[in-house]
Amino acid sequence: MDVPWPDYAPMHWGVMVLAFALAGVIKGAIGFGVPIVTLSVLTLVLPVKEAIALTVLPALAGNLIMMREGGRVGAILARFWPLLAAKGVGLVVGALILASVPTRAILAVLGLVVVAFSLMGDRVPRLRLRPRQERVTGALVGAVAGLLAGTTTIFGPPIVAYMTALRLDKGTYVAAIGTLWSLTNVMTLAAFGAVAVLTGPLLVASVPLAAVLLGTYPLGRAVRRRVDEAMFRRLVRAGLLVAGARLLVLAVV
Repeated sequence: MDVPWPDYAPMHWGVMVLAFALAGVIKGAIGFGVPIVTLSVLTLVLPVKEAIALTVLPALAGNLIMMREGGRVGAILARFWPLLAAKGVGLVVGALILASVPTRAILAVLGLVVVAFSLMGDRVPRLRLRPRQERVTGALVGAVAGLLAGTTTIFGPPIVAYMTALRLDKGTYVAAIGTLWSLTNVMTLAAFGAVAVLTGPLLVASVPLAAVLLGTYPLGRAVRRRVDEAMFRRLVRAGLLVAGARLLVLAVV
């Protein structure tokens, strides 16, 4: 059975392409931020739940690049399976919430997450976890991240703080991010499909948007080599702060 092409106007497609092109550049430059960037832009012209659904497949495409670069998939799964399992449960709960709660509530949560991320910057909590604390803490962090993934697709900040507390070496950190992010995106696709947040037309629309993101990813890597990374991060977070504040205003007016 043919899946109908989504009925978006040229203006909508223009904003969507812009959002994912920008997200690809930022992903290539700093390694993260696809959902935060795309949702901040897409909600200018699309309902928030559609914007969230459109983001998952392109985010997966970007994270698969990191997964390939990082490798060590088996070792990462063996170490972090409690986090991933708890994240799966939290994600299902979050997807059910997304499908049933009013749009204003989703806008408020999304705005709070974007504003908190932009204000936090690189100042993640300097915690230290002992080996015997890793699995229990990982499961708790995974449950919180899963709820965020299911309701907003933005699940990175709590996991980044957790990884920082473990004092992972750079290779393990990149491998963990690539693997856990990619698998979370796969689970999100399944959960959103099950609760009818991700419909056939939205899935079809997200395929060319994933191609746009992958096409601009190399440009982001070039930016990383040529532009001061600290300044680039500050500019990105300033824009996100404005976008997050706009989402909060939409949620209350």
